[in-house]
Amino acid sequence: MLTIEALEAAGYKKWNMGISAYAMFMYEKCVEDEIGKKYFIHVDVFDSYPNQEPGTHNFSPQVQYRDEKDTVPTVNMSYLGRHPNDYTVEDIENFFDRAWLFMDKPYYERWEG
Repeated sequence: MLTIEALEAAGYKKWNMGISAYAMFMYEKCVEDEIGKKYFIHVDVFDSYPNQEPGTHNFSPQVQYRDEKDTVPTVNMSYLGRHPNDYTVEDIENFFDRAWLFMDKPYYERWEG
């Protein structure tokens, strides 16, 4: 199950604003390898729904793939579980990495060298 604690343990950084105007705040992680920055994962955090226990958080993971030269169209993608929060940080990261590979590895930025 996705939690704020799991995001923080996986290296996500908290921001006091989200991508959505309705988000309480957001967590972000830059995904890198030895070649460069691959992409950023953003997770908007929302308050509980009326039918949920107070204090429950809801999450909206998303990513934007954009190549450094802007030669291919920018792609925005969201991860939606079958049930709110029924996924893990690992599920999200694996999904977005598979999509990145499928799109022929559009690096956000390559390291010099």
